[in-house]
Amino acid sequence: MTNITVGTIDPKKTSTEPKPKANIALRPYFADTDKKFVQYLFYSTYFNLVPQAVRIRVKSPIVLGIWIAIYAYLVTVIPSTIGKLGWSKNLLIGVQILVTLVVFGGGLIGLLWYTDKFDITSRVVEGIENDLKEPDVYYRGTPEDVRKGNFWVLTLNDEVVGCIGMDHTPKPVIDKSAKSTVYVRASERPRAVDAPEIHQAEWKKTAMIMARADDLIRLTLVGIFDIARDLYFKFKGVSPAEVDSENKAKEKEKVLFEAHKPNEASVRRLAVKLECQNHGLSTVLLKRVAFWAHAHQMEYLYADVDELQSKLGEILVKRHGYTLVSKKKEGFFKTKTTYRLDVKLWMSKELERRAEEKSIEDQKKEDEELKEYE
Repeated sequence: MTNITVGTIDPKKTSTEPKPKANIALRPYFADTDKKFVQYLFYSTYFNLVPQAVRIRVKSPIVLGIWIAIYAYLVTVIPSTIGKLGWSKNLLIGVQILVTLVVFGGGLIGLLWYTDKFDITSRVVEGIENDLKEPDVYYRGTPEDVRKGNFWVLTLNDEVVGCIGMDHTPKPVIDKSAKSTVYVRASERPRAVDAPEIHQAEWKKTAMIMARADDLIRLTLVGIFDIARDLYFKFKGVSPAEVDSENKAKEKEKVLFEAHKPNEASVRRLAVKLECQNHGLSTVLLKRVAFWAHAHQMEYLYADVDELQSKLGEILVKRHGYTLVSKKKEGFFKTKTTYRLDVKLWMSKELERRAEEKSIEDQKKEDEELKEYE
């Protein structure tokens, strides 16, 4: 039998001491230390919703119909055209497989790129250029203009992993990120390779390759649209310059947030770090806002949810007692759903729940004490 040598165990490396518990804290936002973390938290969680945005578009009968029509046309026309050149049957099958991969694989990649670049990015910029540009100023105001709002961050072992805000705006908030509706042609658009961030990047070669690819795809697509737009206006007998000047004259300021009544407020910018989601941290944040609203005589809390945040809508309704107020379309795919919480009703239920928990806890203590006398 082969001899087996058993190594010794170092008692210093093994310990029966319990592992330290996670230190979770909820505190007010501090601009000096939290700003970059809150902004990162906001845009990273939004960009994680790109696959959800793609799924919504793929499920659309119109998108699916156009996609299948393009595939059916190409998979029929290209092999039949090549077949006239005398190619073998196996080569024609290979061409059909290549067309399938390009149409569906390339189409999916293009849809991911378009959604990320033109949909999610605009929503992120909207937040960063407005209330999240200076969260403390927007939500709390200044010494000269104090607001009935606040902004909090949730930390895990001193790392910011969540945030939420509550604002009360007596007048409409204008979107500072809204851009001009005047059309910009491909030749007039800035190139990503010229951006200073690209030239200052740590991995400059990689950044340049990605920037060139972005320019090629983006400017090619815009250039194709330029041609189609010119042909359309030529057919209508209208000058593109005249249309642009009319659009500029009709341009109006875009309202980001509607005004509140004196007893109303809204939940804003709820975000939880991706790896910390599904652990009940959103409940901690939402309860903090509800308690703050009650302490400041707010009777109703509103929450706006877009089509990518359906999970948040379920949390608001099922776990926190929000009710659906309205749902309206803001684009072909984009929707805004508004929920409302009756703060007084929520507070009464929360107090009842706490009283019930305390009663159960007291009963358990009493039962344990009685066991000692058995």
